Amino acid sequence: MGFIRSALFVIASVLLFLLFIVGNVFLTLNLSLDYDNVKPELVSVIQNLVGDEIDEAYFSMEATCQNNSEFVFSHEESGQVFVIPCEIVLQGSDEIINYSVNSFVEDSYYKNYDCDFFNCFEDTENSFFFVSEQAKNYWKSKFHFVLVISLFLIALMFFLIQGKKNLPIVAGVLLILASLPFMKINWVMSFFSNNQFLQFFTISFSKSFNVFLISLSVGIILILLGFVLKLFGIGFQISNFFNKFSKKEISEDKEIKKEFAKSKKGK
Repeated sequence: MGFIRSALFVIASVLLFLLFIVGNVFLTLNLSLDYDNVKPELVSVIQNLVGDEIDEAYFSMEATCQNNSEFVFSHEESGQVFVIPCEIVLQGSDEIINYSVNSFVEDSYYKNYDCDFFNCFEDTENSFFFVSEQAKNYWKSKFHFVLVISLFLIALMFFLIQGKKNLPIVAGVLLILASLPFMKINWVMSFFSNNQFLQFFTISFSKSFNVFLISLSVGIILILLGFVLKLFGIGFQISNFFNKFSKKEISEDKEIKKEFAKSKKGK
């Protein structure tokens, strides 16, 4: 029975380690796809995408704005339609690009994409889905799911492990080990920053070092908690020992007093 429990505990520990890695991936994607984090990275991508076309269409914009209050510009590759106020057009091509890019980024991020997560791969018009709020919420839900499964597995491990106080230490060590690959993901992703398509992946993993620090900190806290519990256990054992010792002394004193009382009566 002891061997079976130990084997099940090892299997559960391996599964927990894998869940920690998967959970860290989902947490990285969730944190990385925050709008304030996505915007600066996405601006440079979209600026390269639409900048040249806006420069080429500038004279057409000026001509249109002589009799209209806005210019409608359609970008064929992305399927994005820009409605540019003529007051922006009159400020020059740089302002038009800034206005168009910022509008593109905001619209793309908060857009409600009418496709399932994996179906969006097939439609080029939905290519910005992967750096959108919808994608962020998708990864957030997956992280919460993995977190619940991990807590359930830790509860199961509590019944399998013999030294219960060692469980936080085991979980902490596994979490620290699962955090280590995320320390260098940013460095690996930097090699793909010049590729327009793969740049989306660099954006999606930009917060990997933050996740490394979070997992490392939680792992250290769990290990310290385990040692504190073990110290409390040792403290209770020492306290019990002295309590037993003092009780023994009291009982011996009582016996001595009884013997003394009997001997006094005998006299």
